[in-house]
Amino acid sequence: MMQSMQAGLQHLVHFFHDERYRFKTITMAAASETDDICDAIASRRGWFWVRYSPRERDGYMQRRRFVERAMYDDYTHAFGGLTGTVPVYCYLIPDLTEVKAIELAQRRTRFGETEPHVVMVKVEDIDDTRNMTFTLHDSHTSYRARMTDAGLAFGGDSDVPDALPDHGKVFPFSMIEQIHAVYGARPISYEVQFWDHAVLERVRHIRPMRGT
Repeated sequence: MMQSMQAGLQHLVHFFHDERYRFKTITMAAASETDDICDAIASRRGWFWVRYSPRERDGYMQRRRFVERAMYDDYTHAFGGLTGTVPVYCYLIPDLTEVKAIELAQRRTRFGETEPHVVMVKVEDIDDTRNMTFTLHDSHTSYRARMTDAGLAFGGDSDVPDALPDHGKVFPFSMIEQIHAVYGARPISYEVQFWDHAVLERVRHIRPMRGT
């Protein structure tokens, strides 16, 4: 088991559209399946459904694959190998509570979106962090400049955090407390990438909160 984390960094939250794909990512799907999965999300106006719509999905998938490849290349060059090439995404939001996680899930419903499934995971219940990495903010925000340099239009919200010195970098999860010591005084969140989704499947005490 992972050693206890400092206060405020003890829980991860994971949002997902469908229980069948609890710990799956759209870029894991075969090319022949991608359109059907995206159509299903868009038809029920799932969380951030517009990015999966026929009008937006090609650009979104291009950006997503670009960021995943960039993170994989950056990490393996700096720190060594990873089990997989496509991660499952969770978020580490300092001082997260169950109430706050549900509020985040409900936030997009004001735009007519369907509330996602939500689960929380205790970091100390994770038995292997060797295939866990993280970025400051979500990886699309973190790698925004890299996408722009590559000629890819940024597909996130217009209200994005200010650029930080460690944006565009991916770190081993073992460094989370070290990095948080630098940035924790400001509003900050972290995207945590699991490059071996079996690690999440092994966690016994996953707390479902919404839609599961």
